[in-house]
This record gives sequence, structure tokens and C-alpha cells, in this order.
Amino acid sequence: MGRRQAGGTDQGEPAGPPLPDWAGEAVVLGCHGGAGTTTLRVLLNTPWDLGAYSSDRGGIGAFGRPLVLVSRNSVASTARAAEVINVLEADGLRPAALVVAADGSGPEPAESAARLGLVRDRVGLLVRFPFVPALRYVDAVEADRVKLPARARRALEQIRNACLAAATETLARQASG
Repeated sequence: MGRRQAGGTDQGEPAGPPLPDWAGEAVVLGCHGGAGTTTLRVLLNTPWDLGAYSSDRGGIGAFGRPLVLVSRNSVASTARAAEVINVLEADGLRPAALVVAADGSGPEPAESAARLGLVRDRVGLLVRFPFVPALRYVDAVEADRVKLPARARRALEQIRNACLAAATETLARQASG
């Protein structure tokens, strides 16, 4: 992947100055254990996996890179995601994206959907990652070997775009003083 342009697209004309290499490197943080953090890190091809959030770990460092939170879509998981967002806000951090990974092929619980509606405006982008059965049959570190359905590929592209938008905002803030 070449250097992206601020506000530009892979196919279109560049809309701004080139973004630094780190702009495309997401820092992935699970809101709880088993969220799919390592799987998402592999699918996004980023080296930054902070594992699962724990209240005793202290501050979260994204190293200036876009922060992506990962949660399952269960009621307990989305409650935990809201808690983590509260902690990040208190520390002055706004995640580039909250990725909610479907926990199965059934519908998202109504309470989860309601809770996600409440936190939607507190993250750069809320992305629902669909259930991909084939991901259950490989080690997380081999997730990139799975042929993903179109919905999953679109979700990954949304996450990447949210990260680039967050990086562009960070650079603009740094330039303005």
C-alpha cells in the first residue's frame, strides 16, 4: 500500500498532502477478552495489538496512531464497550472506530443495539463486522488466509477509512498549533 493522501482515495485524485506511514497503522484494543482483537489486527495488517482492556492497566497509549476498539455484540460486551469509551473520554482519547463483531449468525440483541446507539457519537465510526464462520476454524494469526465475504471486506475498508480520517484530524490539529 502506497502513501495515502489526506482526504483522497486510492482511485481518485489526491485531496491533500501525503499522510505519514503511521496513519494507516491502527492500534487495536479489545473492550473485553475474546472480542476478536487479534483477528482484527491480522485482517487490518497492523502490528499494534493492545489485547483486552483491564481497569488495572493504567492509561491507554495509541502512540499517536488511530485507536480501534473491538467488542462482540452481546449485551455484556456492549456494556463493557461503553465503559471503555467512558475511560478513554476521561483520558481525552476518541477512538477512530468501534468495531462490533457479530457473535453468531442471529440478530443483534435489542439492548446491545440500543447501547451502541448511545455511544455511536462518541467514536469516529461504529462498524458492525459480520459473523464469518470460517474465522472460527483458523488460529487468529492466520485470519488473513480466510476468504472473506463482501460484507466483511466492506467493514474492513470502513475501518481503514475511519483510521485515515482520524489521522488526518490529528495532523490538522498538530499543524494548527
